[in-house]
Amino acid sequence: MRRMLRNSLLVAFCGLLFLTSCGEKKRFDVISSKKLEAILYDYHLAQVMVNDLPTSERYQKDLYFNYVYTKHGITEAQIDTSLVYYSRHPKRLAEIYSNLSERIENEIKLQENDEPILNKHEAREVVGDSANLWYDKAFVELSPSPFSNKYNFTIPTDTNFWLHDTIRWQGKIILMRDVTDSTEKYVHIDLRVKYMNDSLLTADTLLHTSGDFSLQVADSIGWMIKSINGTAYLKSTNAFDRVLLINPQLMRYHSLSESLGASDSTKKVLSDSIQQELGLKLQSMQQAAKR
Repeated sequence: MRRMLRNSLLVAFCGLLFLTSCGEKKRFDVISSKKLEAILYDYHLAQVMVNDLPTSERYQKDLYFNYVYTKHGITEAQIDTSLVYYSRHPKRLAEIYSNLSERIENEIKLQENDEPILNKHEAREVVGDSANLWYDKAFVELSPSPFSNKYNFTIPTDTNFWLHDTIRWQGKIILMRDVTDSTEKYVHIDLRVKYMNDSLLTADTLLHTSGDFSLQVADSIGWMIKSINGTAYLKSTNAFDRVLLINPQLMRYHSLSESLGASDSTKKVLSDSIQQELGLKLQSMQQAAKR
């Protein structure tokens, strides 16, 4: 997929150079360079996703490209017109594709560095009263297939968590749907925080259209977090539908009282209590297994 993304960028750039040599006349309904950059990014992303589709599903490609046009409120003709114009201004065109290339390369680096979420979480410690603990993918695609209609994540406890922490899962959902299909479809998103005493606090929401989401769980009692789980589930029976989960973040906020009163020794006590609790549970399981 990374090679395809680079290749699609190269092919598009070569195509624009060809337009320059054709000497097309300047048009005035031109998209701004900043907006065109955002459109081309989405367009190339859609192109890569189409190329990744099985041959039997390539007939869906128009849905991907039509989504880009709808999202940005433009037509294919407007894009063509703007590309012709910028192709006659090489410096501005080069700047657009330089920014676009940098953006794509940054996304590729994120994908290349992608590892199982537990390994990333265990390898790092986050400092500060508020922090983003998200270590998984920055981009997730869901489809109606039972093999790819659900995304789950899990983060175990460690010394990043204190008593009275507030946890918030947020991000953006883009629902690409077949507009000719009127059947019900939605994305169910939920956040679950489990504590050492096996208590569970949850938050969830249903999204029927594209938009931002934010789910929050706040502990007012003072329990120690055991694990954090989240799910995004696409409910649809139309094979054309797709959902993109973009730039998710898992924010952790320490309470003001805990932040002011937490010393190194306090953190050590909390860490030791976690290890003790887990040790007791493990011991209990081992004894049960011997019976």
